[in-house]
Amino acid sequence: MELWLRHHASEGCLYWERRETVGSQEEWRALISDPKVISSILWPTGPVFPLSYRHIGRRHHHETYYQHDPERNEDFRAACQRLAERLDDVLQGQRALVYAPLRGAYPIWRCITQYLTASHEVYYPVTSSFVMYPKDSPIQNPSGSRASGRFNNKQELRRIRPFLRNYDVLVYVDEIISGGMMRGHTKEMVEQGIHEEIPLVVVGLADSNGSRSEKRRSNFESQVKRGVFRAFLWEGCRSLITEDQKFLLGIHYVDYQSGPHIVPLLDGLEPYEEKALFDAQVMR
Repeated sequence: MELWLRHHASEGCLYWERRETVGSQEEWRALISDPKVISSILWPTGPVFPLSYRHIGRRHHHETYYQHDPERNEDFRAACQRLAERLDDVLQGQRALVYAPLRGAYPIWRCITQYLTASHEVYYPVTSSFVMYPKDSPIQNPSGSRASGRFNNKQELRRIRPFLRNYDVLVYVDEIISGGMMRGHTKEMVEQGIHEEIPLVVVGLADSNGSRSEKRRSNFESQVKRGVFRAFLWEGCRSLITEDQKFLLGIHYVDYQSGPHIVPLLDGLEPYEEKALFDAQVMR
């Protein structure tokens, strides 16, 4: 499989500092253990090998009671198509760098990009509040305490800064449940002054047709009025079923103590059946 390894400072490539072909979980583990690595993505390309996941059980009700629902899936797809059309109107042919955090934005962006005509490239930062860097990692919070994968958003933002001059606009795409994660990510963009270097467009797909995120969405809209964001675009859907359904999402972590290192979630050597069915309908 193909492994993308990222360091604090870019060494010339937007997507990785090292790109390796790995053939076993042991080889993967050895590569991500390099103290220079801040995050990584293992893609299921080429020969696929089995992975051992520590947290594989179906715990969330989206996993335990999941049923394939064509109407719900179509609602998700249609909302992404509307976002793509609105985003095309905003970009007006400008070249965009899309910042789409794994895991939340992954299925949303995959669906949006099917309909987007604007020129763009996508960068997948790896950030998670429930994954921790190893205890002996040189990566720590400013307080000196052990850092969670959520801290990596700041590192990923710093890492892409040298590349922003190659684009006309930065598009941040994410899921919106309550809006808290989107608020945190955009706050860190503003704290780093990214909005002063490049126009920032914020795009979100909202769960429960937006009923759970109304208060926080008003904050994003006010930032548009103040000129912090160029635009805030959102659409609602019936359910962001992918967000708490790792078997449907298709990506996960081997464990929660090794840092933000995304791996494919496979049933043996293939995607889980629910992902195959979902992709057949939504990812056309």
